[in-house]
Amino acid sequence: MVRIGPVNLDLAARGAARTLFSAPDPVWRLLAPIRPTIDGQRMTPRLQFLANIGSHDLKALRRPTPLKRKRMDVLMNLVGYVKGLDVAAKNLEVPGPAGPISARLYAPSTVESSGLLIYVHGGGWHLGSTAGFDGLSRFLADRGRTKVLSLNYRLAPEHPFPAAFDDVLAGFRFAVDQSSELGVDPQRIAIAGDSAGGNLAAAVALHLGDDEKYRPALAVPIYPVVDADVGNHRSIDLFHKPLDRGAVARAIAWYGSRPSDFEDPRCFVMAATDLSTMPPTYIATAGMDVLRDQGEAFAERLKDADADVTLRRFDNMPHGFVSMLVDPDARAATEEIAAVIRDRIGER
Repeated sequence: MVRIGPVNLDLAARGAARTLFSAPDPVWRLLAPIRPTIDGQRMTPRLQFLANIGSHDLKALRRPTPLKRKRMDVLMNLVGYVKGLDVAAKNLEVPGPAGPISARLYAPSTVESSGLLIYVHGGGWHLGSTAGFDGLSRFLADRGRTKVLSLNYRLAPEHPFPAAFDDVLAGFRFAVDQSSELGVDPQRIAIAGDSAGGNLAAAVALHLGDDEKYRPALAVPIYPVVDADVGNHRSIDLFHKPLDRGAVARAIAWYGSRPSDFEDPRCFVMAATDLSTMPPTYIATAGMDVLRDQGEAFAERLKDADADVTLRRFDNMPHGFVSMLVDPDARAATEEIAAVIRDRIGER
């Protein structure tokens, strides 16, 4: 965090963002004059603006750099900040297969919660961090009335599959094994994630689905990427902000380094021949998202396997909406997801 005299630039930037996002609708129509209607879906001016500014780094052709990752974290903090959340946070380390995994544990200050949500951040497996998703983690802890453990898994392309999967799996097992120290009920530990984090959350949940000790109480993949063959799904060519087909294809290529990876359900759950052991699952998709149709196809496959699954499409929402909490519509949609988590593992 940069400080100049008494001025905290991070807080100043958040204040500027709040001022900007409280502007009236006519201002937003000027900032986002082009809002196409595609497949019956159309973003509000605020969401279109957010999708536009998020496109630059997400569509980058070059491999990620430390500066690019930091820039994305700063942007995520600006658009994902919600004022007035009474949530405590502390950093900790989780034993991992390649060394300690840094993590952050959140707890709502207004209630004693014995539930725990393992949250896996998005970012195409190559961007994102607990710091960048701090606002969302606090929001889920507050609205879900549950503890949240956010994990800093290893990123691609430096660490391709199965590094991220192995880290998230280790994080979930740690939470169960250390449930007493964390003050949680091991039967009330759920896993959620968005985009690439939704991929990892779904993969870990399926992997542990028939494990009596570690089976998650709930899996919440949010607009997940679950199928390496993106051409199987119509939405991949319909939408272009903030993600497009090329951005998804590059992220997949950076994550899976061998052809055999794409046939491994730990990498992409749609490669699994049997989904019947999947824990209770709530899948959230976004109406204006390239990944919409594959998330919904995953829900159909779970239904066909007689798994306990609920699908919720949030119409007119872009990819990444749970990180756009400065927008009232995105915040309301994310609050609905948090309510599902609260009803399953949180305090009522």
